Amino acid sequence: MLIVQKLYLKDFLLSLALLCIGISLIFSLIGLIDKVDDFMPHKPPAGLLLLYTVLTIPKYLQYLIAMATLLTSLLVFSQAVKRREIVAIKAASGRMKSILLPFVGLGVLLTLTGFLLGEVVIPATSKEVREVKNRITKSRKDVTFKEGTLYMRARDGSIVRIGLYLPDLNLSKEVSIYKFDAEALKERINAETAVWEGNRWMLRKVTVYDVVAGKTTSLPELVYPHIESPKIFQEDLWEVSEMNIVELSRYQDRLNEAGFRNVKLSVDISSRLAYPLINLFMLLLGISLALGGEQRIFQKIFPQKSQTHGGVIAAGLGLLISLIYWFGYSLFLSLGYAGAIPPYIAPWIIPFVFAAVSVYLYRQIPE
Repeated sequence: MLIVQKLYLKDFLLSLALLCIGISLIFSLIGLIDKVDDFMPHKPPAGLLLLYTVLTIPKYLQYLIAMATLLTSLLVFSQAVKRREIVAIKAASGRMKSILLPFVGLGVLLTLTGFLLGEVVIPATSKEVREVKNRITKSRKDVTFKEGTLYMRARDGSIVRIGLYLPDLNLSKEVSIYKFDAEALKERINAETAVWEGNRWMLRKVTVYDVVAGKTTSLPELVYPHIESPKIFQEDLWEVSEMNIVELSRYQDRLNEAGFRNVKLSVDISSRLAYPLINLFMLLLGISLALGGEQRIFQKIFPQKSQTHGGVIAAGLGLLISLIYWFGYSLFLSLGYAGAIPPYIAPWIIPFVFAAVSVYLYRQIPE
């Protein structure tokens, strides 16, 4: 690797780290401030508040990497153009595509980093954030949710297993309730479905196994008042961010087998693969604009300011492009959620457009 490549990579990585950590920390503090009204009545220790802030950083980092990558590439290479370093490289017979090759590899690494954040780090930290919130508000719930299956303790002390819980419908399928006495299991209740009706759970197609008496009873319906309201145990329970793509896919398969089609879940699964790719193309776009387009564009618009305020112009351009990307991406996600666009296609439209533009501009960089 050439010395000039090492210098540019060092400047880029240092600036990227400062931007990502700094902006993510600011957003985490804003998120903490937003929760002050909920947290402060419980007088939480400073350590828990600090832990909450740190654990929310990865969530914001995932969405800020793309913007930070674009801003950093624009700033680093705009300054290189301003200092005439690019002219010197070309005068020394340096080919720009060869000089920039390590940055293409870096873009791939940033894409992998974004994917690992979404699939490994964020699911783990999201669960920890929920635990910290429960510790702060002293509202720990004996509820576990995994791939659609819910385990909880009812008010009468019995253990409830819900094979497939549908939060949007307040509907439960494959319900099993286990009642214990001081020594062992005394009764088991199985229900095909359970629906929240009139402030109570109505079990349907019920089979009651009396273990002590050795008797089995079948009932069309049974009211079971000891399970909490969905509003109680659903709060902060089902979060897409707490599942990786494998768990989401398994949950979707179970919903499909049960005859329920969740369009939003299909969009979310597809977005897990689509969103990280933008890190690579934002890097290529930033380099391309700095070396091939940004200077000419702003020399035409601001002929007197483009040389003296290159850094400010680059930052403004980066923010503008990032806003356009986020607006467009959110718009097509919403259209996917609404079913106006096929759910597996909606998250890919804007990344594909930006990929095409960035690759085209990168190929136009003058040698």
